[in-house]
Amino acid sequence: MTAVLMVLAIVLGLPGLATALHLTSLAVASMFYREARTPASRVLRFCTLIPAYNEELVIGATLAAVNADRRPDDLVIVIADRCTDATAEIARLHGAVVLERPPGSEPGRAAARQDGLQYALELPWDALAWIDADSIIEPGFYDACERVLVAGAPAVQARSEAARGTGLVDQATLASFALQGVTIPRGRDRLGLLVRLRGTGMVVMREIAERPHRFRAAASEDLWYSLDLCLAGIRPRHVETARLRSQNAGDWKAAKSQRERYEAGRTSAAKAFAAPLLRRHDAASLEAAMFLLTPPFAVAVVSVLLGLGAALLAGWGLGTVIAAAGLAALTFVLVVGLIQARVGWRTWAALAAAPWYLMWKVPVQIKAMAGTRTQKVYGATPREHVS
Repeated sequence: MTAVLMVLAIVLGLPGLATALHLTSLAVASMFYREARTPASRVLRFCTLIPAYNEELVIGATLAAVNADRRPDDLVIVIADRCTDATAEIARLHGAVVLERPPGSEPGRAAARQDGLQYALELPWDALAWIDADSIIEPGFYDACERVLVAGAPAVQARSEAARGTGLVDQATLASFALQGVTIPRGRDRLGLLVRLRGTGMVVMREIAERPHRFRAAASEDLWYSLDLCLAGIRPRHVETARLRSQNAGDWKAAKSQRERYEAGRTSAAKAFAAPLLRRHDAASLEAAMFLLTPPFAVAVVSVLLGLGAALLAGWGLGTVIAAAGLAALTFVLVVGLIQARVGWRTWAALAAAPWYLMWKVPVQIKAMAGTRTQKVYGATPREHVS
């Protein structure tokens, strides 16, 4: 019986330990991140693309922030994707060029992004920025991106965070974004790895946008695009001082849909990209493959906890120590993320609800990871209030 429990501890705990090792290395590296501060030797013309599917409640605030920061020669294009509300009208009132995708157009975020890209390529600009309809950029966004692009980066990803709020779903989203939008990209940038482009806040130079890489996945199309760039040897950089915040899901049902979309995209990307990435034998590709093949943070925590429980039942001292170390490493990663994101006391206090959150999130993630055969096209996040 003891031997069986020891084997069970290894089988249950190993996936989580792999994630703990991976994320800990990135968290440590993130503490040494330094942004390129090369003064811009030329002024880039930015073209900002904003996909919007019935976003009349938030598009005005997004465009107001863009207009306050953009320069006179910059372009702003809103992709009104099969909209049945006032999104297009509001965008025009804010001075944006509007590309309307009519009813009957191919559904999905990837199709909207691709149509916007093809439209933009007919216009004059130097760098292409993508901002979601619910994202608010902070002052200095374009200048910060420009400094890193002019210094030689082919593409950059801005520091992407969740909007601050008071509800538990807001605090959970802030904690998730602290890792995915701050700590992990900082670590990857410091180590010269692939900084994943996250859809909103990603910027590519024109020569990259003109390459035959397409937005084509049913979910997480930005992840697929990033991995295409990785296979082509292109390494985007993280830009800490270019910042934006995106509106949170209004409730747990909407949050569940967002998580399912992300994990479905990650799982389908693993099937498509893991083998090609492993065959490249460079550090960025190997790290990207490890990200795809290891479980996400919440699943990793449960994995390590199950391994720890099995090791304790077996009376296996070494296994217990290793599992406890893995749990401590994951805790370290989370704490580093929250500190670097400078979250408020509500987010720290919300950690008390972590057991309930894990019970909610892990089944959602597992379901999404196991159900990608249908390649479901996900709709926009429901809006409940003006951003």
